[in-house]
Amino acid sequence: MLAVLGGCSDEGAVTQTPRFDDPQLQQGRTVWMQVCRNCYLTGVAGAPAIGDPAAWAERQRKGMDALNASALQRIADDIGNWRMPPRGGNDALSDEQVRRAIGYMLAAAQSAGGN
Repeated sequence: MLAVLGGCSDEGAVTQTPRFDDPQLQQGRTVWMQVCRNCYLTGVAGAPAIGDPAAWAERQRKGMDALNASALQRIADDIGNWRMPPRGGNDALSDEQVRRAIGYMLAAAQSAGGN
């Protein structure tokens, strides 16, 4: 199983991640900072980097239900090995917290793409 903690410590890049006025996106950013950033800041283990709008657009085409379900359940590679455990490895996260983190990452990717 893939270790989901550790990894990126690039605080300069983190301070440059977008902030939004929307309270749900603010909550999503908080979850992202605490749980998701190590992998999604730089694209560890195939995670789409937060600043890569094309990678996020590809995932968004699958639909929000599929995107949310994969994050809530787990993400596996083509042969069944876990790339991301359920809820990013934090079982204490509610479904809504996971959805808001995904919403934040989508908004951040769109912001990076100039949309």
